[in-house]
Amino acid sequence: MPTDAQLLIGKVLQIKDKISAKRHCIPTELQTEWDALDQKTACFESTAIFKSAVKGKRTNKHLAYTGSVKELSGLVSRLNALNEEVTIAQVRH
Repeated sequence: MPTDAQLLIGKVLQIKDKISAKRHCIPTELQTEWDALDQKTACFESTAIFKSAVKGKRTNKHLAYTGSVKELSGLVSRLNALNEEVTIAQVRH
């Protein structure tokens, strides 16, 4: 059974995928917020494990996130709000 943190990380990744698909529609006033959220959640990306891989050595998936479940929930809320704003901007576009 997945933990609360695992479920929230899954939500973060789903919302990031949605926003990334619409990244060309992100208004300039929201771009800095997107960049900040993207950096804060970069440690959850599946490619993060390969950035530290060394040929011939066993690689363990290491999660660099040290925040709490409450902070993760806050990230999900901020990403949801950004996604809604980008969607509205996309409709007007």
